[in-house]
This record gives sequence, structure tokens and C-alpha cells, in this order.
Amino acid sequence: MPRKAAVPTKARKAVKKATPAVTKETASAVEMIKDAPKMAQERVSAFIESGKPALARAQAAMNETGRTISKKTMAIRKDLAHRMSDVGTRVGKERKALGKKVEGAVKTTLASLNIPTRSEINLLAKRVEELSQKIERLKRR
Repeated sequence: MPRKAAVPTKARKAVKKATPAVTKETASAVEMIKDAPKMAQERVSAFIESGKPALARAQAAMNETGRTISKKTMAIRKDLAHRMSDVGTRVGKERKALGKKVEGAVKTTLASLNIPTRSEINLLAKRVEELSQKIERLKRR
């Protein structure tokens, strides 16, 4: 059987002297390891709590932005409705003016071709009717 190596006395004394300190450090490290999840949870909770005001500020800013957008949207809608009303009025006026110009051009063209207009035909029809009635009255006498 092989012989155990002899440990010098100084080394034995050093190990004996260091053992309580190492045991104490080891115990301290074990406690820290045991407490690590609790400490991590506390730190995470503290971090979450510190973030809540920022989240509340972000939500408030988002709400304010939404209100501002709603106000601006309403203003744009009112402005657009007003402008469309103006455009509608202008289109109506332009349509009447264009109709008058077209009517004038047609009258001028018909007159230059010696073709009577509808109003002239209606006037003639009315006069023919009046003359027919006069003739009938004269025949009865």
C-alpha cells in the first residue's frame, strides 16, 4: 500500500486556522444564494414601480395627442364643409351663366339660319289660336 504523503505541520495549522473563516464565507455565500431570488424579485418590483409613472405619463400624452387629433379633424371637416358649400354655390352660378351663353349662341345661330326659336313658335301658335277663335266668332254672326 502506498504511503500517505506527509503533510507538513505548518500546512496543517494553516488549514485548521483557515477552516472556520472558509466555513463562515461559504455559509455567507450560501445565504446570499438563498436570498438571491428574493432580492431579484424585490429589485424587479422596484424597477416596475419606478416605471409606472413613466407609463402613466406616456398614456396621458397619448390621450392628449388623441384629443388634439380629434379637435384638428373636426376643424378640418368644418373647413372642408364650408369650402364645399362655396364650391356648390359657385358651380350653380357658373351653370346658369353657361346656360345663358349657350342659349344666346343657339338663338344667334338659329337667327342667322332663319330658323325660328321655340319661343317664337309658341308665340306664333298662340296667335294662330287667337286668329282661329276670331274666325269662328265671325262665322257665327
